[in-house]
Formats: sequence, C-alpha cells, structure tokens
Amino acid sequence: MRHWRDKWLVQRILSGDSAAAERWIAEHYGAIYRFLRHLTGSKEEAEDLTQQTFLRAWEALPRYRGEASLATWLHAIAYHEYTHWFRSRREWVSLDESEEFCDEQIDKNLEAVLVRWAISRLSPEHREAFVLHYVQGFSVSEIARILRIPAGTVKSRLFFARRRLQTLLSEVIPASAGDASYQEVLKMAVRIAEVTVTPTPLRPGVVAHAKCRVETDALVRRVYALLPDGSTITFQKVSETEFELNETVPWDAPAGTYPVTLVAETETGERATFATTITIA
Repeated sequence: MRHWRDKWLVQRILSGDSAAAERWIAEHYGAIYRFLRHLTGSKEEAEDLTQQTFLRAWEALPRYRGEASLATWLHAIAYHEYTHWFRSRREWVSLDESEEFCDEQIDKNLEAVLVRWAISRLSPEHREAFVLHYVQGFSVSEIARILRIPAGTVKSRLFFARRRLQTLLSEVIPASAGDASYQEVLKMAVRIAEVTVTPTPLRPGVVAHAKCRVETDALVRRVYALLPDGSTITFQKVSETEFELNETVPWDAPAGTYPVTLVAETETGERATFATTITIA
C-alpha cells in the first residue's frame, strides 16, 4: 500500500469514526478551497464547489484504493467539479469582478494583487497547471494524475504559464522590487524537490550515498554539490529527474556539521539551489 496512512484514515471514516471524518475534512478543506478559489476567481463559487467536492468525495470513499494520496484524489474530484461548472458557465469571472482573496498565506500588498491578476489572465489550461504546481505544491506526476493528461503536457503548460506571467508582470512590477519572491517562481524551470544522504552521520573512510530528485519542465544539464571548501562534486544522472552520488569520505575529514548547497542547472540556463547539511562523526 503506497499511501497506507490515507487508506487507514478512510477505513476509520467508513467504520463510523466521526473524529476521523472531521480530521479528513480539516486537513484538506483549506487546500481544496484555495485551489478552486484560484480557478474560479469567485469566493462564493469556490465555497460551493468545495462543498460539492467533499460531497462527491464522501460518496466515493468506499472506492478509494490508495493508488494516489488523498490530497491528489481530492484535487482530481475538485477539478472535475470545476470543469463541470466551467462548461456550464462558459465565461470567466475577471479579478475586477470578484472580491479580493482572503488567504492568510498570501500577503495583502500590491505585488500580490498584481500576481493574482496575472494568474487570472492565463488560459484555463495553463492556470490549472500553474496553481496546482506553485500554489498547491503538487509534483508533475501528481498533476498529470489530477488533470488526466501526460506528464509532458504538464511540463509544457508550466513552461508557457511562466513565460506568459513574465510578460504580463514585466510591465507592471519592476525587476528591482523588494521582496519579490514571485520572480523566483517565474524563473523556476527546475526545483530540487528532495535530497537524501546516507549513512547518517557520515564517518571517515565510508562511502556517502546521496540521492537528489528534481521537478523540472526543462532538460537538466547537471546537478552538483557545492562543498564548504569551494569544491564541487557532480551527481550522476539516473533518469530525467533522479540523480545520485557515491563519494568516499576522506580519512582525514574532521568531525562536525557542514553546510552543503546542491545546485541543479537546466540546458536553458535556469538554476535551482537547495541548502542542506552533512554531519561527520
């Protein structure tokens, strides 16, 4: 069972455990509402569709098999409800016609408003992929499952969504803006999603094994580790998204905890970094 905790929670709900049902809703309600709020541009519509999503999900719980996480499964149901709503409406509510977002995770400043305005100007297909990846935090493979499209199509939509947002925002937000974290998102064709190093702690003379998983919509040229002394060690490519490193720890390596920065570079020049530490005992 891939998602044993989710499967166990569903079994508790189906057995009549009201506390488990409350926990299920509490854990996922906010994310589903935020997703639908971005897609519909309407607080009221998002609330209605969120309620409808959980009603549909409740009816479908006996059929949940744990092949995807509950979060992915729920977003797929939410997306189905949204597409049904969108087809029936045949028009888009612009940001000017809708109320301001009420999301405590989004800063209430001019830049945030302009970014939301730009997201609302994306095509529905590009907006869906962008929100699922950069707002909801799903991987490319998870988005492919939610939208029922190939992973390559997801990557393409993310690429063009970022390029469109860059165009829309370049004329209204200066590149020298202060805390413009959105700029990093727009440039993010690659992201280091996960790093593991074994054994822990490392010891002199042993072989350190490191694995790095990246999320990308562009070809990755290389992944390397930048060590405290300024030297670099390049990872070996296992697949388009998996990289590995096997390196013997020097016998004279002093004990301590050291900062290490992983860097992923794409063929188109984008870079992503991931700060971590290694401990030598």
